[in-house]
Amino acid sequence: MYFKALPKIYYPYGNTQTVVPDIFRRVHLDKYFQNRLLLQEYYINDGESPEIVADKFYGSGKYHWLVIFANNIVDVKREWPLSSNTLVAYCDDKYGEGNRTDIHHFVMTEDRTVIVDWDASKVASGDYEAVTNLDYETDLNDSKRQILLLHKQFLRDITAQYLRLVK
Repeated sequence: MYFKALPKIYYPYGNTQTVVPDIFRRVHLDKYFQNRLLLQEYYINDGESPEIVADKFYGSGKYHWLVIFANNIVDVKREWPLSSNTLVAYCDDKYGEGNRTDIHHFVMTEDRTVIVDWDASKVASGDYEAVTNLDYETDLNDSKRQILLLHKQFLRDITAQYLRLVK
């Protein structure tokens, strides 16, 4: 539904032009639908895709676009949480094979404040705690797991508003 509703444009392809959806067209939820009372918190479990979340919450995977839309996600590859296995592979790719357990940074043990100038004696005493590359990436990934979803009762209204706005 999301791409079918987008206006079509001519796109040069080789010596011809082809008709494609205008994927650069962006719309946003109006103030009524952005009201926190109309949104419900949802925690993305390991391995869930937008289609799975939409199927669980709305009863159909075809509303995956609404899951993405309600959370202002532009790039699903970067803004959607990775599965545990994919996260490990990502860390190996980003930091190098076998460097997952290397120290990324230090934090204060009490309040998790990031330390810029660390002191070896405070590390030894336990005042400072090491955060590994994998721990760091896991924390970033977990911060993406809490999303907001528009209540089911507004599906018809939001779909109609989207169709009106995207034209």
